[in-house]
Amino acid sequence: MEKEVLNFEEAAEFLEISTKTLNQILKDEDIPARKIGREWRFSKHALLDWLGRGSSKDYFKNQTISRFEETRKGKTENLIFHAKEILDIISRERSITIENRRFDFPEDVEMEVKIKKRTDTIKFELEFEWQTDEKGEIESEE
Repeated sequence: MEKEVLNFEEAAEFLEISTKTLNQILKDEDIPARKIGREWRFSKHALLDWLGRGSSKDYFKNQTISRFEETRKGKTENLIFHAKEILDIISRERSITIENRRFDFPEDVEMEVKIKKRTDTIKFELEFEWQTDEKGEIESEE
């Protein structure tokens, strides 16, 4: 008899995602799940139904994603100083101009910073994400 109720790890495996991704989905989306005591439980049928109702258009419809990526070679201390300058500008001015394009940041902007070290290169990547309404204006929570 096939199992109908899945624990956390089994649900991640069933959806073919990592447990880290499933944990993020639990926080960010409305996935069918029930917490019983300290354990999460998932219905296979409900997960398939939830997956089938999703639409990529719904996800991207109201979202603006802006990315700034720059790769530089040089001494580590110079690269760290450059990265700090960028973050200081954003912190101070709540905006930054990149390639003649100005990005204004709302209060609730989510930011991801990645620094990747290669043999002779450090890749410094900033990614910013925030929700907008259909007119492109920042949504406010009232």
